[in-house]
Order: sequence, then C-alpha cells, then structure tokens
Amino acid sequence: METKTAQPRKALRIGDDIARALLACLGLTLPLLATAAGHLGTKTPYAPHQDALRYEAAPTGYVPVAVQLVARHGSRGLTKPGSDEAALQLWREADAQGLLTPLGRRFGADLLRFIEAQRRIGYGNLSRLGAVEHEQMAQRMAARLPVLFGGGPGVELLSSGVDRAVDSSRSFAAALQRAAPRARVPANWGSDRFLLYFHRLSESRDVADTPAREATLKRSLAYQAWQRGPEQAAQQRRIDADARLPAAARRVLAGLYGADFIDRIAKPEEAAQHVVDLRGAAAGLRLELDGDFSAYVPADAAAVFAELGDAEDFYRKGPGLVETGPVTYDIATQLLDDMLGRLASGEGAMLRFTHAEIVAPLVSAIGIAGVHEPLPRQRPYSYSTSPWRTENVIPMAANVQWEVWRDAGGERLVRMLLNEGEADFKPACDAARLRPGSHFYRVTALVSCYRDPGDPPRR
Repeated sequence: METKTAQPRKALRIGDDIARALLACLGLTLPLLATAAGHLGTKTPYAPHQDALRYEAAPTGYVPVAVQLVARHGSRGLTKPGSDEAALQLWREADAQGLLTPLGRRFGADLLRFIEAQRRIGYGNLSRLGAVEHEQMAQRMAARLPVLFGGGPGVELLSSGVDRAVDSSRSFAAALQRAAPRARVPANWGSDRFLLYFHRLSESRDVADTPAREATLKRSLAYQAWQRGPEQAAQQRRIDADARLPAAARRVLAGLYGADFIDRIAKPEEAAQHVVDLRGAAAGLRLELDGDFSAYVPADAAAVFAELGDAEDFYRKGPGLVETGPVTYDIATQLLDDMLGRLASGEGAMLRFTHAEIVAPLVSAIGIAGVHEPLPRQRPYSYSTSPWRTENVIPMAANVQWEVWRDAGGERLVRMLLNEGEADFKPACDAARLRPGSHFYRVTALVSCYRDPGDPPRR
C-alpha cells in the first residue's frame, strides 16, 4: 500500500474581470463557469483544477504527438424520478396543513420549476451546463496542444453508449473540430461497455469474445457480488448510523417546515436527503433554472451529507478497504491496459466518454499519488482520515488526460492531468520521472513500472 499523502488540488478560481476577458476570447460568458455552492460531492459542476499557464514547461526539443482522455459525462439533473416526487409530496402535505415556513413556500415554487425543467430535458440526460463543460474542455485541450492539433491529427472517440456520455462526446467533438479545423474528427463513433461501462456487465448481455473481455466480465461480476455482500453492507450501516445525521437532517427540514410537522415525518433523514439530492441536481440544471437550491440546505448540514456521501463512494468505487484488496478498482484493468498499450506508439487523440463509476476506479488503478489511499477497517473513512473527495476526483466531467511528447530521437514522455491539474503516477514509478519532481515521465520506464513491457497488449 502506498502511504504518500498529499492534499488534493482545489478547483481553479479566477477573478471575475480576468475570467470575463478570457471567456470573451472564446465567445462565452462568465455564468457558464460560475462555481456553484460547495459540498456537492459528485454533483459538483466542473472547473479545471489548475491554470494551464502554471503547468511545467515541456523539455526543450519535445513536441506533443498524442493525447488520451477518459472523461465523465457533463452535468445533469436527476437520473430518474424519486427525490423530486417525494419532496413534492411532502411539501404538499405541509402546505395543506399550513405548516410551511416562508422559505418552505419559496421551495415549493422552485421545486415545481425544477420538475418542469427536469422533465423537459429528460431524466439522466445531459444539461446545457454539461454540454458547455465538455465544449470548454475541448477548447482548452486544443489551445494547450496547438502543435498536435495544428498538424491535422487523427481523432478516435468512444463512449459507454449511455445517452449522457454519447451527448458529451458529441459536444466535445464538435467543439474540438471548431477549435482545431485540421483535426480529423470522425462523423460517427461507437461504444464499448467493457472499457467504459464495466461496473454493470452481465453474462446475458455482454459477449466476452476475447481473453481480456472475459477477464473484465469476471471482475465485473465479482465486483457486483461484493457490492451486495456483507462487507459493503456493514460499511453502509456504519455510515447511515453517523451520530451527526439526525441533527443535520433536522436543520434542513427546519428551514422548510414547522416543528410539529417535522416531528411527524416517519423518516426525517430520508426526507432531508431528498432535499440534498435536489440541491445537487439543481446545480447541474442551473442554466435551465437560472438559479440553484443552495438556500434550502444550510452549509453545515450540507457538509455532513457531503462527507457521508463521500464515504459511501470511497468504499463503493474509490480506494476502498486495505483488507479487501483491489476489488473496487481492478475492474479498470482492461481500460488501464488499453491506455498503457497506446503510450509507446499511439499518435493523435483517443477520447473516451464515460461515468463516475469508471473514472474513480481508473484513478485508483493508476494509483495516482496522494489520491489513491485505501484505509484499514479500524480507520474508517472521514475527512480527517483521508484526502479523497468526490468533488476533486469525480465531479461532473471529471477526467484523466495523458499527454505524450516526443523528441527528434524518438524518446517519448508522458504527462498526466487529473481534472486538468498536473498529477503524479504512483510513487513506485518515481524512477520513471524525467528528473526528480518533474511531471514528465519516460514512457518506456513508466510502462515497465506498471507491467512487463514484453507482455502483449491486453485489449
């Protein structure tokens, strides 16, 4: 187990005057990059984690020849009806009894607007903000690697096949073509569930027609069985029993309903969770709503719900437990192998669009320094015991990018970006760095660190 600790990078914050000037160059306006209220976890709208002007300069004599991207879909609302309908039913009961607070009355009107907007775009579908997130990411990629994209590179695209991932890929591809007219962006592309939806493979639907796919299917089935097993259930019971939860839920509900009404709610924590869920979904729909739901969840309560949500994701799709090994992230083996297999000779852009359930295991399979740190059972996840945060690892449009640079002699280097912030490969691969402290790694040595370079590609 790696024990190196580092604080995760914070999302880039730019002064409004500078931001407006930069965005004007792109034909955009400031509200599209406005940062929503915090404690949104996996629903956090995307912002790059580092100013590209602060990246380490590429060594003299090296030019970019390839880039790989694995990106979560952009912002969305709810994936299915649930929290919205339950919250509306409870609100109507309180309204009928005259037990709404002034804020509660406002909540009802906003909730109806939310439901209308959500149904208009469809549950689970990409929002306008989600499309913009990927458009701007494509623009930044082209601007960051002008030599690569000015040379008319070939571009490959692949998605999970789920609509919001497909739509994200289309938004990215269209923006990339506009920003880099010489890039050979295909008109159509396919999907691959084994690479980009491996957390939900099934024997009946997914045909494992290669040894690598058969191995991925077995890992997926084992992972899904583990998710339903006693270890995960025990972790969830511990999270649900957090002593802070009842008071946090009460603070959420007290802003909306009278005390007598709250006392009669059968499951107050669940009712408060619905409001928290709506706050997160509204952040993804803020261009449709022209606002958000931050007023309906007090900041201290939001912090509690965010930490408990991060704990759940840490054990379900993140670093997980030391004792159970890599069950939460070895399902990303085939995807990581595919990425490694392209480092030595791949050129152009390989762009993949997927989900948080894929990006999080990939981050751990890579072993990104300061991010992938499993915890033992006797040290439960909390903000005081782990640096892992969903808002930093798997926000909306979360992404891992590998840039490949080559010199005249053919030597290749790779730099990794996590959410567009420079990131380091696992500490065991430090010997592959171009020099101590550099974010550039020698490709041959890096691939050897992850696997025997004589092994055939396992795709």
